[in-house]
Amino acid sequence: MFFRNKRKEIALGLFSFVFAIFIAEAFVRLFYPQIMEHDKMFEYDPYLGWKFISNKKGAIVYQGETRHYIETNYIGFRDDPPPPDQDKIRKILVLGDSFVSNISVKDSEVFTEVLEQRLKNTAVLNFGVNGYGQVQEYLLLQKWLRKIDPDLIILVIYIRNDFNDNMGGYWLYPRPFASWSEEDLTLKINPPPQLTPTEEATSEPFRKFYRKSHLYHFLDRRIRFLITKFSQADQSEHKPSLYTPSELYLCRLQPSENTKLMYRTMEELLLRIEGYADEIGLSLVFAIAPTIVQVEDELWSSTLLNYGGKLEDYIRTLPNDKLMQFAEKNNLLMIDLLPILQSEAKKGKTLYNRRDQHWNSDGNRVVAGSLLGYLKTKSLIE
Repeated sequence: MFFRNKRKEIALGLFSFVFAIFIAEAFVRLFYPQIMEHDKMFEYDPYLGWKFISNKKGAIVYQGETRHYIETNYIGFRDDPPPPDQDKIRKILVLGDSFVSNISVKDSEVFTEVLEQRLKNTAVLNFGVNGYGQVQEYLLLQKWLRKIDPDLIILVIYIRNDFNDNMGGYWLYPRPFASWSEEDLTLKINPPPQLTPTEEATSEPFRKFYRKSHLYHFLDRRIRFLITKFSQADQSEHKPSLYTPSELYLCRLQPSENTKLMYRTMEELLLRIEGYADEIGLSLVFAIAPTIVQVEDELWSSTLLNYGGKLEDYIRTLPNDKLMQFAEKNNLLMIDLLPILQSEAKKGKTLYNRRDQHWNSDGNRVVAGSLLGYLKTKSLIE
């Protein structure tokens, strides 16, 4: 009798636990969704790490912000296919991460499309891929540049992710990365770690669970955030991690050795990308995309406060200023989008989606206008 009652208690306890998990999962999915369908739009690539799946359609839903579909073309980018060469249309190739693919807005609202509508007889080709850094963009150029044969290249540098992305790590899949040779102090481009069939088969059940459970993502992110926050609260410097805002180490007046290495790596990659474009005889413009924390005054102050940073130890324009100084020293064409976005934000305009922290439709229009003005000033377009 005792054991029978005990089994009932255990069974009831297990049922209650599973039911509670089910309710929690439903609650998070409804009010705090963690997984977007766009994750299903990517596949592993042994050269680039990952890429958009060609001819793929997916729903993009951010509660209270946006709900629409995006679709990739036959070569695997979020845009119309490149025009045939015989059309004699001027082509501008735009590279970058999710600030270029910009899946949180509709096709017609992405700055590349807005720019295309303002130009005559010009196709602005969006080759942005979520999660890419300059290492992958350099490899992407090598793969596609001669095939596309554009007249101009624009490469967008996103301050928050790109410095760290170039050093390696995972997004949905492992990425190619840069490292420095100890022998001759030259920069090496390393291929992404290969996924063997055995590894893929072994990790597939976990990957399916990981991708489908919103509750798992919610708890994982909160725990990692708290660990990062409290482990670094009393430190004199913040270390790069997925849950440490990049502003805390890139904007610091006294950077760590690791941060200095990221700057050095970024600079070398920009020179390589510029050199490759110059070798083919193409003009290349670098555009710096600032973070929402850099643009909005209140968010800048609250971010430092939440992580124990002191305002006097940071300059929020620092990474942008360093890149612009490097560009001037090395005769690179570069535009910093921070001043215009800050100016518009001070007028009360909301330029970023709050949920995914990418440019909204207004932000994309501001960026398109700024790029258009810069290209005209440099006589790169008519």
